[in-house]
Formats: sequence, C-alpha cells, structure tokens
Amino acid sequence: MKLLKFPSLVQQQIFGFIEFNNLLVLSFCSKRTRYLIQSLQRYQWMNIKFVKYSIDENDKIYVSVRSETINGFFILSPITPKQPVITPMDVFGMGPEIPICVHPRYFGNQYLYDKEQKHLVVHGIHDYLYAFFGSSIDYEVESVGNELPPSLKNINRTCINVPKNTTAEELEACFTASPNQEYIEIDGHFNGILSTNSVIYGAKHLRVYFKGNHGDEILLRFRGARLQFHSTKFHDSTISQFLKEWKSNQGFQNLKSLSIGSDWKNNYNAPKLLKDIDVKQLDQAEDIVHISWQMSCSYYRPERLFSELPSKSGKVGFDYLIRDGDGEKASVFIEDHDVCFALWKGNSSVMETIDR
Repeated sequence: MKLLKFPSLVQQQIFGFIEFNNLLVLSFCSKRTRYLIQSLQRYQWMNIKFVKYSIDENDKIYVSVRSETINGFFILSPITPKQPVITPMDVFGMGPEIPICVHPRYFGNQYLYDKEQKHLVVHGIHDYLYAFFGSSIDYEVESVGNELPPSLKNINRTCINVPKNTTAEELEACFTASPNQEYIEIDGHFNGILSTNSVIYGAKHLRVYFKGNHGDEILLRFRGARLQFHSTKFHDSTISQFLKEWKSNQGFQNLKSLSIGSDWKNNYNAPKLLKDIDVKQLDQAEDIVHISWQMSCSYYRPERLFSELPSKSGKVGFDYLIRDGDGEKASVFIEDHDVCFALWKGNSSVMETIDR
C-alpha cells in the first residue's frame, strides 16, 4: 500500500480528509495500518465522549461514536432469506471464520452479519473499538429489542428494555463482565425483582421504570449515589424508614439524591412521613435554595441548568434534614405522588438526572 510509504505528516493530512467510517474500514487492511491510524489520529480522538451499541427488536446493531468533531455511525443488519449467503471478511479483528462483511451498497456505513452469531459479533466489535480508542471514554449498551444484551467488559452505562418473563438471574448476567457501572436504566417488562446481592444496587446512578410493588426493596438495598423511580409504588413505611436511617446516619451514606414519581393513585402523606424525624424548615425571606441539575444526553452536548425556587409567598418552604454525626444537610420534598430528596452542596441542593 503506497499510503504507508508517505511521510507521517502527509499521512496525517490524508487521514484528516477521510470520514471516520472509512478510516475504520481502512484499519481492517492490516495491523500496521491500524496502528498508524491510531497513532496519527489519537489527538483528535481524545475528545470522543462515548461509543454506544444499540440493539433493536429486528436484531439490527447500531454503533455510534460521538465527539464535538466526530459523528461516526454505522449499522449491522442481519442477513435475510432474500439475500445471498455472505462472504465473511476479516473485519473488526474477528477473522474470516465469523460471518460478517461490509455491505456492498453502503460501504463503511453498513455491514451484514448472521444473527445467530449476534452476541459474538457485538463482542468482537466492542473489543476492536476498545483497543482502538482506549479506556478514557464511555462505552454504552442500549437494548430495546426482545432479548437481553450481551455482557461486555468495560461498559460504563447500560439501558435495558427487559423482555417478558426475564428472571432476576438472567438480568444479573448482563452485568457480569462490567459490574461497576456509572449509569443503569431498567425499563420494559421489569418485574421489580433483583438478585439479593445484585450489582445493580451498586450503580452510581440507577433509573427504574416499573409499575409494581417492589420499589421498596430496591430503595432499601441501593448502595449508589443517585436513584430515580418512575411509576413505582412504595409503602409509606419504607419512605419513612429511609428518611430515619439517613437522618440517624445508619444507612445511605453514599446517596446524594432520590426521586420518586409514583402512579397518580399513590399519594403520600407528608406530615405522617416526616413525623418524629426532627425536620428543619427554611423560613427566612433571605433564604433561597438553589436547585441545580445536570442532563447528559447521548446525542447532544451536556447542559447545565440552574433555577431558584422561592415559594409563592416569597419565602422558601422546603423542609430539610440534618444528619446526625456529620451535620450533612438534605432537602426533602413530598407532595401527592412525588418524593424528592437531595443533599446540599454548600447552600444548594443538587438533583442530578441523566437522560439517555
């Protein structure tokens, strides 16, 4: 290949005119070519934010690579009876024995593969891209199909649309290779039941969409920093237990925020829940609670929003607790079917949400 004989400065300029998807295909030519691309492009790739693998209900695999300057995206489609048998190519370092090839019509943007080897193909792509980009970026898995996703190493964030009749053990197996994740989102036909010592309880940020009666168990066993529930039912006694354990410094030392949005039929009695917990209240006109939250979205730049929330009377009426032992403060808001809890940061209360 004549490209390999050019001076490195010329090679770098040439690579600068080639789109990411085509550079990826070029890297399949040889190990030398791959290492050359990695070496000359590493400074541009330092700003990559994430690599995301999405698997839909039709067994299509979507791979996104995003940064401020890179908008890489390609699809792997399963072969159909109408298509001829594919001739395997040595792509993504998987060797010709794996049934995958570049689509003849959509060079670099689409690949064909045998869906019977779907998990093996996803593993191969992830291993190749992880070696290509390194460990400094987020690797994400999103499954919206009828099957659970494969368990991949070095995954930071996982979003799962749980299929019907999925057991706790089957769901747990999705996190075997990457037990310590920054963000986990569970949706679909999730029945609320997790393994007793599930690694999901230890996610830094856990978001659960679940219409059922097992929210109590997840809340009381959660070991991470931020927890969100959508449409989930809770017993009043569980919320009261949570507040008392946090207040007495007997549990939830890692928790920074909790957000509960229950079914509209599930209303919470704030005076009853806050009874005998020594609740403080901001009642000075000059006191203002600053609520800040951060949204991180896979397709847009992260935004940071700030808002001042005075009450209608001009005074802030938020209740707050002071934790025994260390004096940590946290705002508590309970109204109708919503419960919000957030630690203070200085004179602010921080509630972080992550939208995928």
